[in-house]
Amino acid sequence: MLEFTKKTIEQIAWAIGYEDPSSFRKVFHRVVGSSPGEYRHRFAVALSA
Repeated sequence: MLEFTKKTIEQIAWAIGYEDPSSFRKVFHRVVGSSPGEYRHRFAVALSA
């Protein structure tokens, strides 16, 4: 979702079952090694509006 949508990180966290977006960010960083925002910046596919 980070790569292919423009949804906010909060919306993505809620969509995948996290009640607390902060927890999602922490787990994501621990597993991937970067924040969700950094990951999106690096790997996002350009989407037209």
